[in-house]
Amino acid sequence: MKLVGLRSMIVNVNDDIKRMLRNSNFSPNFLDNLLNAKFLAIQQVDSKIVGAAFVGGVMNVYGIEISENFQGRGLWKKLYDEILRECKNRKISFLMGTFKPDNLISIKIHTKLGFIPVFTFHYNKTEGREVVIILPIGRKGRLLKNFLRIFDTRTGNCILVILLLIMRPFLRHIIAFSSDVMPSVDFWYSICNFEKINVFLNE
Repeated sequence: MKLVGLRSMIVNVNDDIKRMLRNSNFSPNFLDNLLNAKFLAIQQVDSKIVGAAFVGGVMNVYGIEISENFQGRGLWKKLYDEILRECKNRKISFLMGTFKPDNLISIKIHTKLGFIPVFTFHYNKTEGREVVIILPIGRKGRLLKNFLRIFDTRTGNCILVILLLIMRPFLRHIIAFSSDVMPSVDFWYSICNFEKINVFLNE
C-alpha cells in the first residue's frame, strides 16, 4: 500500500533533526545511535520521522529501524538503498553492523546483501553476545575485513575487550554509541566465553 505524504531524504544531524528524532518512536539505543551519527537517511510522513538509517563513528557503524506501524511496507529496503548510495557518494569504503545472535532473519538478510560476519563478542552475562558484520564497499573495506578477522581468535578478542575498556569514553566518536548507554564489558566473562564466528554460523 502506497503511503500518502511519504518523503525520503539524506540529512545531517542538526538540532532540528534531533528534535524530530526525539519525538519519534525509536528504541532508546537506536535513538542514541541516530543522535551520534554522521548522517541519516530518513522516511518522513508529514512532519514525523517513521523510519531512519544511520552511519556513524570512525567505524561507519550502520543500522536501520522502522516505526512499528510502518513496517512491512518496503521502507527498510528504500532506506538501505539510500544509505548505501550516500556512502558511495561520500567515498565510504565499508559499513559495519552488530546483531544479537537470535536476530537470525536480519543476519541472513544482510548476508544476502553482501555483509560478512567477522567475529562474535560477549559483553557480560546479562547482555550476552553480539555478531559483528562488515560490508566492504571499496579496497579499504576489503583490507579492514581481513584485519578484523584477528578478533575471531581468543587473543584478538582479548585485545578487543581491553580496547573497549580503555576507549569507552570515546565510543561516541568510534561507533556512534554513547558510553553511558553501551553495556558494560565483563573482561573475564567475555574472554572465557569466546566463540569463533564459524561455530555460531554452524549452530
